[in-house]
Amino acid sequence: MSQMASAAYTDLAYLGGTRAIATTPMVGQPVQPYPEVYVPGSEPIRDGELRVTVLGSGNPPPTRAQASGSILVEVGNAERDLFIFDVGSGSLANFMSLGLPINSLDKVFLTHLHADHTADLITLFGSFRKAGRQGPLHVWGGDGSEPKFGTKVALDAIEAACAWDTESTRGFASNESTVLVGAEFDASVTSVVYETNAVTITAFPVIHNLHGAVGYRVDFAGVSMVFSGDTHPCWPLVHAAQGTDLLIHECFPSAATLAAVTGDSIERFRTITATHTVPKTAGKVFSLVQPRMGALWHTFLVPAVVVPILEEVTEVFDGPVVQTQDLTLFNITREAVVARQVQAAPQAVATPGESTLELTYSTRPEPPGWWEEAIIPDDEPAPRTHHL
Repeated sequence: MSQMASAAYTDLAYLGGTRAIATTPMVGQPVQPYPEVYVPGSEPIRDGELRVTVLGSGNPPPTRAQASGSILVEVGNAERDLFIFDVGSGSLANFMSLGLPINSLDKVFLTHLHADHTADLITLFGSFRKAGRQGPLHVWGGDGSEPKFGTKVALDAIEAACAWDTESTRGFASNESTVLVGAEFDASVTSVVYETNAVTITAFPVIHNLHGAVGYRVDFAGVSMVFSGDTHPCWPLVHAAQGTDLLIHECFPSAATLAAVTGDSIERFRTITATHTVPKTAGKVFSLVQPRMGALWHTFLVPAVVVPILEEVTEVFDGPVVQTQDLTLFNITREAVVARQVQAAPQAVATPGESTLELTYSTRPEPPGWWEEAIIPDDEPAPRTHHL
């Protein structure tokens, strides 16, 4: 790899880089050119387009540079649907920076139930209710080898854990916003799990630790994207991804690279990478699928890791490859696939958006009796009937 290419591959966003880390950031020719960077609010999604944003590119412990795993898909249909695939720690902070309507973020698809892929689900269910989310939250995910390992039990536990939070917002947030609707499906077979508003979402089984892990394919208006979730390379993914425009596939550094960077034992990292995908095998998967663009995800992003990963992948795959970071964005149309970085402000105001639901409200909970003598009053008493 040339010194120029190596320098481009280490121009990471958290180090001040503004462009996607890519061997080729554009395939095809868009009908209208896209700006070099994406500024939230400046480009309405186009009819017939899929816009895919990496909300979390990182690993189990989130960092300021990388939130844990999450992918957002915006759809250029009449409804302007939003779908979120996994909600790892810190990912919703990146969602907030996009200025998109919170009320539209009501459809969640989980690849599996590891904490680094689900931790912000409680934020979406509880905290976003206080920011204006008004309707039910719908969550899809696989079953388990036993009921206790399935999505339904996990969602029931989240509802139970949020009981205090939910009761505290009674009469302030809508009753509908306290509803968590789960759709658990057989994770051992490839099947269509969603088909509405011209969008089809297909789940397929992948190999990761236990039964229940899946990846997803999104099809709309003749374009598509595939998200692997966490997986060892496997044939169900290869078959499900045929003909896709964008394949986002996990890619862990090799055990040798991780050991060299961290100083930890290579044996430990061999155990970890056995349930994931190392770079050369990620390249092999891309070669088998031949997507218009391949994207690497779930990677520890430091220059000493990114360069060898791209070197290893491109040894076996000569197509376009992007090393995703937090807020890497893809525009997918029939004419082109374009990778860019989002130029996002670090602070944002919630954008609730409109709700078409008929909302209902309960009365506020009665305060405990001891508050009357303990409270230091404001100049104005708190209202008893205010709704979001």
